[in-house]
Amino acid sequence: MPTSAHAHLQLPAELTIYTAAETRAAWLDWLASQAESSRTAADHDAVCRIDAAAVDQVDAAGLQLLVAMRRRLAQDAWSMQLLQASAALRRACDALGLAELLVGDAHSHRAAQP
Repeated sequence: MPTSAHAHLQLPAELTIYTAAETRAAWLDWLASQAESSRTAADHDAVCRIDAAAVDQVDAAGLQLLVAMRRRLAQDAWSMQLLQASAALRRACDALGLAELLVGDAHSHRAAQP
């Protein structure tokens, strides 16, 4: 029987070039801690749920980090789901053609507010 793994992360308020290196390092540490559990459940449905409600500043570097995180998670058969994406994050995703990052978010069906 397949198992289900769920992990939770929280995005910082500032997801910009100024915080990208620090955020990346924290995520890589988290990924290393999750590696053992994801390998022990070879037939699993692993989802990394990321709380994105606090994001009030985001730029292209922050979005690039999210894309890289999604790709890295996929290498270990994890999917990524952004939850409660802030208006700032939704606007940035829309502006840069990355609305697919918001798939699965409860707010993704709403238009971003100016």
